[in-house]
Amino acid sequence: MPDRDQEVDKRTTDGLPILDDEDGDDPELDEDEDEIGDGPRTVLITGANGNIGRKLVAAWEDVYDLVLIDVEPGPDDPDVTIADLSELDEGWMALFHGVDTVIHLAATPRETSSWEELVRPNLDAVANVFLAASLAGVERIVFASSNHAMGGYRELGDIAISVDLPPRPGNPYGAAKLMAERLGKTLSGVFDLTFVALRLGWVQPGPNRPETLPDEWNKELWLSDGDMVRLFGRAVEADLGDRSFVVVNGMSRNHGTRWDLLDSFDTIGYTPKDDAFADETGHPGPRSLG
Repeated sequence: MPDRDQEVDKRTTDGLPILDDEDGDDPELDEDEDEIGDGPRTVLITGANGNIGRKLVAAWEDVYDLVLIDVEPGPDDPDVTIADLSELDEGWMALFHGVDTVIHLAATPRETSSWEELVRPNLDAVANVFLAASLAGVERIVFASSNHAMGGYRELGDIAISVDLPPRPGNPYGAAKLMAERLGKTLSGVFDLTFVALRLGWVQPGPNRPETLPDEWNKELWLSDGDMVRLFGRAVEADLGDRSFVVVNGMSRNHGTRWDLLDSFDTIGYTPKDDAFADETGHPGPRSLG
C-alpha cells in the first residue's frame, strides 16, 4: 500500500500519482500484471454472468482459479454454477470452502428498484453470501457497493464526495447497498476476514465508451472497463495492514469529478488511468482538476 507521505510529491492536483506513459503503450490496454499477486488465488465471483462479472472473468481467467456462480445461465457458461443465493443451500455454500476471496456482484442492478424488488437479491442474498464466506474461512470479501449510497449529495452544490462523509442514499437501492456495507463491517470485526466495499461508478454494458454516457454527471461517475479491472484487482491484492474494513470510491480519473479517489489510492493503491472528459487524442478535456 502506498505511503501517503512518500507519494505526495508525485501527485497531480487531483491527489493521484502522476502517470508515466513514456513507454508509448495505450494506458487503456495495460493490464497492470505487476499488481496481481504471484501465486494463483482462488476467487469466487457471484453474479458471474452479469455485466461486470463477465468482464472480470475474461480478464482473470488466466490469473486466478475462478469459482463462478449466477442465478441464471448465460449464453456460454459451462463453468458457472446456477444457484439462487437468496435461499441458503448446502450445495452452493460448499463452493466457498477453499476460496481465498469472494467477489460479491450478484444483485439486481436497477437503481429504480422498489424495496419489494430488492429484498431477495440485494438483502437476503447478501446476508447469505457473507455468512457462507465467513463460515468457510474466506480471507476477504470484496463487495460491489454503489455510488448510490451517496447519491443524495448530487444536489448539494460542488462538495467533494468522499467516503468520510456521512452516507446519504438517494433511493432504496443505495440504502440496501449501505446496509450491506454495515453488515460487512460487523462480520470483519467478528471473523478473521477483511472486507472491501467498492462504491462503484457507472460501468456500461458492452464497450462502455464515454461518448455513450447521457450527461456530465454520469461522465463524472464513469468507470472504464480497464479501470474497473484495475480497481477489483487492487481490492483483491491490497495489503490492508491492520485494517479489516474499508470503503472506497470506484470511478475513473474523470477530470473535474466530485468523487474523491484519494482514499482509494491511499488504502488499496488504486490508480485509475482513463478520463471520460479526454478528447480522441487522449488529452484531458477542458475541465479543470479543481
